[in-house]
Amino acid sequence: MTDPVGESACARYNQVGLSPEVKSERRFHALSLDLWFTVLYYGPERDQQWREDRARLLRDSLRLRSGQQIEQRKVEEAIDSVHARLRSKGTEPITLDPGTLVPLYAGVLDAELTIPLDEFTRTYSSVGLREHPPIANPEAIAVVRGLTERNIPVMAITNTARRGSTWQEYLRDQVGLEFCHVISSCDCSAVKPDPAIFQEAARRTGVPPSEILHVGDRWELDVVGALGAGFGAMLYRGLWRFYPEVEYLETAAQVSAAPEVPCVDHLDEVLQKCILA
Repeated sequence: MTDPVGESACARYNQVGLSPEVKSERRFHALSLDLWFTVLYYGPERDQQWREDRARLLRDSLRLRSGQQIEQRKVEEAIDSVHARLRSKGTEPITLDPGTLVPLYAGVLDAELTIPLDEFTRTYSSVGLREHPPIANPEAIAVVRGLTERNIPVMAITNTARRGSTWQEYLRDQVGLEFCHVISSCDCSAVKPDPAIFQEAARRTGVPPSEILHVGDRWELDVVGALGAGFGAMLYRGLWRFYPEVEYLETAAQVSAAPEVPCVDHLDEVLQKCILA
């Protein structure tokens, strides 16, 4: 019996019109890295902690028009309500800037911010990172620093509700990594595998898509998405063991159904198998 998920993934892979193998003679002039489970990762408890951090900040920064004290449980319910309504209309919340989302939360709560929106959303975009920091992948640190020293642009592309500028500042100040750009889904109203988020990365870097290699941990998002945008692509498996339980199972199924997908277990293999110059 065939695997329908794997078959559909293979079909999409072949439809992009590029060879599934990243040939060693193909030259790339920039590297793009997925952020989650490629550059950074976390334990399964982090999502809940960050959710609580955001709700707590909202609770402390909003004032109910009724004058009553706001409960964190009500804030969490308002966030869930807004996200459900957006998804029912075909919009993923992570494609919206915090400056757009926060007024929606406030509207559901019939509340108003006690500080200017611009000031609050800058804080909201970064809340939780310093309190509950993710873990930096030492392989990514070595690769990014090595390529940066050779003046090869390295960027990151991520599906998150945090602004790219927030991630860039965090990675520079707390991890010691200097990316030329970090492009978040909330920056460009698109999520991987939509080619638009990859095309925005190419536009900002000024390197043609065909000269950019993208490496990430998700077959559907990172391999199919990158190739669909004209990038080269590789699948990185080095942090799969840290996936939250039962999450991201589709990647393993798709790879087993499409063994021609280029895979690496260590990021330094990317430099061995590809020409980055």
